Amino acid sequence: MAANMTPADAIAMLDRQLAAHGEDVVLRRGLAAAPTKTGTVRAFVRGYKPEELVSGITQKDSLAVVSPTGLAAISWPGDVIEGDFVTINGRARRVAAVGVFKVAGTPARYELQVTG
Repeated sequence: MAANMTPADAIAMLDRQLAAHGEDVVLRRGLAAAPTKTGTVRAFVRGYKPEELVSGITQKDSLAVVSPTGLAAISWPGDVIEGDFVTINGRARRVAAVGVFKVAGTPARYELQVTG
């Protein structure tokens, strides 16, 4: 990223890429029978590369990248957290870890390790 990139610039760039190349996924907090929050957002979803299979990450896991814009649009309660769920292609998968990438202290991208 450019040295003078603002958080809004970084988020807008991610949003454009998600709109063009992402897919719809459903975030869920809480039990499937009684969720406390659900909402559909755009995400990049891919498997992990062989060199990324470290620290408990396996070939069965996926990486899902979501934008703060998508979370705000569904009034998501704060950050995505470990234990939330992401339904990808009709299959509910558990969020095992979350990386929050910030620009000038503002969350600009969430990377979710999903399992199951």
